[in-house]
Amino acid sequence: AVSSGMTFADGTAESKVTLAMAKVLKTKLLNAGYDVLMIRESDDVQLDNIARTVIANNNADCHIALHWDSTSSNKGAFFMSVPSNATYRAMEPGESLISGLKSAGVKIYSKGSMEMDLTQTSYSTIPSVDIELGDKASDHSGATLETLANGLLTGVNTFFGQ
Repeated sequence: AVSSGMTFADGTAESKVTLAMAKVLKTKLLNAGYDVLMIRESDDVQLDNIARTVIANNNADCHIALHWDSTSSNKGAFFMSVPSNATYRAMEPGESLISGLKSAGVKIYSKGSMEMDLTQTSYSTIPSVDIELGDKASDHSGATLETLANGLLTGVNTFFGQ
């Protein structure tokens, strides 16, 4: 079984928007002096969560998985926090990313996190986060992706003490 994610209200597949978002963020991170490993740079890549996590564990200092939630209330951004595991929580870059997004004017859902046990974070040996940048009702225009990327860059800088 393959899950391609949700579809935005205008019919755009989440996978297309997450790839566009990743490319915008990659440019900003490179311009800020970071090295960036893209897990995928085209639409034809099929890797499960464990494969993506193994690649990140072996080649990166931090793993940020970009997503949009399947709800349709335009509820805002949040990250999935590992439930009841202090070791993993100490590694989570989510709070820094949410703070950066908030400083860029991005709407934040509730307190910015939701407890959920995910393969990505459970198998991770590096700081790892699944961040939902909105949901199927959220704007995903180029201007919005730029705003989101600016907020994420601020969060990455905070997390790494830049």
